[in-house]
Amino acid sequence: MSDPLSFLPLALAGANGAIDGFDCRQLVASGVALLQRAAPLVRALHGRRAAILLPASPQFLIALSASAGRSALLLDPELDSASIGAALRSANVGAVFTVGRLGSRLPVDVPQVLLDESPSRAEWRGRGDSRVIDLSLHAGLQLEGDPEVEGADEDVVSLPGSAFAPAFPSRDLRHRDLMSCARATARSGRLGPRDHALTLTSACNEFGLVVGILAPLLGGGRVSTGRREEIGALVDRVEGEGVSTIVAEPSTYAAIADALDRRARPLDAPVLQHCIAGGCTVDPALAARWLTVSPVPLVQGDVRTSDGGYSMRPPAGRDASRSPDERDA
Repeated sequence: MSDPLSFLPLALAGANGAIDGFDCRQLVASGVALLQRAAPLVRALHGRRAAILLPASPQFLIALSASAGRSALLLDPELDSASIGAALRSANVGAVFTVGRLGSRLPVDVPQVLLDESPSRAEWRGRGDSRVIDLSLHAGLQLEGDPEVEGADEDVVSLPGSAFAPAFPSRDLRHRDLMSCARATARSGRLGPRDHALTLTSACNEFGLVVGILAPLLGGGRVSTGRREEIGALVDRVEGEGVSTIVAEPSTYAAIADALDRRARPLDAPVLQHCIAGGCTVDPALAARWLTVSPVPLVQGDVRTSDGGYSMRPPAGRDASRSPDERDA
């Protein structure tokens, strides 16, 4: 096995970023403590892999850190029970990290680790056994990590082949590849400790994971997560919390534009630098409309840079990616 210090969670801990106000170092330590203190979890994962059924959240990083060094299957929280069950059977999953509101979609015979109260505690449910796991001692763990380490060759996450057919063959991603892609993305956006990303997309696909979570955290910055349904609150957060990057699906940007139209005032966000859309292609009409309500153009998130990261800059030559003053010049 490669040097454990080259694992992705420890690199994130070493970068000193934060998710929703929780330091990454604290969250990674909590995940390590969970694995150390939950013998039933270790037994359940013997010869099998973990799965993560969580939105982008602090709990996501805890789950990644507690996956025992195995490639964790990332499941979309929007999937129904039948699709989740098919994906778990196909991937030989031994236990699932989730929260109570999503755990009801899991097959009854699959062990669960509920992270609703993490990082202070977790709950194990499986094989006739239920117990609370105290993680309050995680602060005593001495973690070492380097955000610039090259990365291990082992797989860290597994992405189902299709959100609509999750039983299809999955795609494994290595620590090395994810860290390289995230660093290249951070360089593209010049992300650093002062940056604050508002992530409104899932972390169960490569775009959401890299652009919404890993790149800002490896840059040492902050990530805040939110529910796409809370559009009015999201506008207030962008304007009031110093958000420098928004990562969302095109439909979320359309809903935010609708909210801004209703209040008849454009987005007042002087530190905003990047508006990145992923999940599907951005309609040129939406990109043009976004510039009428935002000081920053909308960028298509699946565009790659020459060094393998995701571009955080507007594509050259697109009229809709320039400001109204530039287009009129």
